[in-house]
Amino acid sequence: MREENTEAPQRVVGLVMHLLREIQEQRLDLEDVELISDDLLGQGYTESEINAAFSWVYAKIEGMPQVDILYQSPASNSSFRVLHPAESAVVRPDGYGQLLEMVTLGMLTMDDLERLIERAMAMGGIYGREDVRFLVHQYLFEDATRVQPNGTLHMVQPSNTVH
Repeated sequence: MREENTEAPQRVVGLVMHLLREIQEQRLDLEDVELISDDLLGQGYTESEINAAFSWVYAKIEGMPQVDILYQSPASNSSFRVLHPAESAVVRPDGYGQLLEMVTLGMLTMDDLERLIERAMAMGGIYGREDVRFLVHQYLFEDATRVQPNGTLHMVQPSNTVH
């Protein structure tokens, strides 16, 4: 569907998902940022990808009590939405699965899910797993009108450094 190289945005979204999953499963201590960053660099992530992911995660959990970070599932109080047949023609099952996982991890709200499905419908094409990650990256990191998890506007530039 896309012609340009979009590997980095998809990798950043995947890295955010990984970090949130590890935090919820209590396998990650964000106080060891240098150690985590070195490990991620060893796995092939770039400084820019790591910085963008950590920046978003820190903004998400800033000011949240530890118990909410670990145990609150934003999707637990709401049912999952079933795609309309027209939406199913645009968002493939693997893409929709990614969206649902992001809602479960607290990365997206149900309102975010609706907006992303609307964007996919408006843009046309077929959205699989990687296409959805690219769309989510645009939504979370590049849309200047998007308010970030801590209530601020957030733009990640390749030169930004968190650690």
